[in-house]
Amino acid sequence: MTEEHDNVRVAFLWDPTSPRWSRRRFLQTMGFMAAAGAAGTSCGGGGGSSGSGPEAKRLNFYNWTDYIAESTIPGFTKATGIKVTYDNYSSNDDLFAKIRQGGTGYDLIVPTDNFVVKMIDGGLLEKLDLSKIPNVKNLDPRFRTAAFDPGNRYSIPWQWGTTGIGYDPDAVGSRVDDWTGFDLPAVKGRSSFLDEARDAFGMAMYALGKDPNSTAAGDIEAARKYLIALKKKVKQITSDYQDPLKSGGLILAQAYSGDVFQVQAENKKVQYVIPKSGAFQWVDSLCIPKGAKHPGNAHKFMNYILEPKVGAALTNYVQYGTPNKAALPFVDKAVKDNPLIMPPADVLAELKFQKPLGEAELKIADAWTSVKTS
Repeated sequence: MTEEHDNVRVAFLWDPTSPRWSRRRFLQTMGFMAAAGAAGTSCGGGGGSSGSGPEAKRLNFYNWTDYIAESTIPGFTKATGIKVTYDNYSSNDDLFAKIRQGGTGYDLIVPTDNFVVKMIDGGLLEKLDLSKIPNVKNLDPRFRTAAFDPGNRYSIPWQWGTTGIGYDPDAVGSRVDDWTGFDLPAVKGRSSFLDEARDAFGMAMYALGKDPNSTAAGDIEAARKYLIALKKKVKQITSDYQDPLKSGGLILAQAYSGDVFQVQAENKKVQYVIPKSGAFQWVDSLCIPKGAKHPGNAHKFMNYILEPKVGAALTNYVQYGTPNKAALPFVDKAVKDNPLIMPPADVLAELKFQKPLGEAELKIADAWTSVKTS
């Protein structure tokens, strides 16, 4: 979908016939219009409102890859006449770095809960006008009072899930129920863990029996050493695991729940497990970056995705949990009744969220650089 011209990425409008990729896969398959040869241009210059007149019927959307139903954007455009351009990122770290530098031109982004907090604290998000999102009433109450953004002042939940293990029991040679699966002989050189600092360190902390949100210097150092040792066993550190897991290039991967269920649709042998020693749960949310040129259109999209059938179509496609309580009657039974997609309350109670770590984030970042460069 993209072409390169003198180091400028030329991309195209949303194409619902594009192949289906992992939530975390970084292919930049869909993106914003840019003039070939116009080095340094960004989506921010294309037809946005200056803030004094009516908004152009455009929406610039920055999201994880394959994290949207094929019908979502065409349906929104049909309902509103608003044309959507769509771009993708591979990690919260990439998203945060881009938004913090400013001038991106994006109107909607989808950060994970702990990054929502970082962006609020950094003054990087617009406050929402909930009067323009009447369908907020459709959210499950636990997503109206979530600690990362109580009252939905800055965010509207998109989907939620868990971070666990995707694997092929036949290839591995046994059932896997914990992070110790990386130690199995058959897995050596055929596994991967996520290219995202907090997910990797959380896995290490859980495996070592520590609080995954620990900021203690000793715990961070122990996790760093664990990951360096693990790096020698795995095939790669990557968030691009879905196709290799499907084809057998990887037989075990630290993975996001819905990604594995999408793989499972094409390779029935692949299974997903929430490790018994612990795992993260998370919520990804729609947010409007500070200075967005089409905030009114962003509000309209937020309200649209909270329509019951629209929200259900999203969940049925990506196979993550829906925060939209009104959508549940329209969610496929196989998705709704799968306790690994939508874990029951007693399981959720044992799964932690990533907490913002303040200055300790820098310690994690330094330790992660050490892991990546070792």
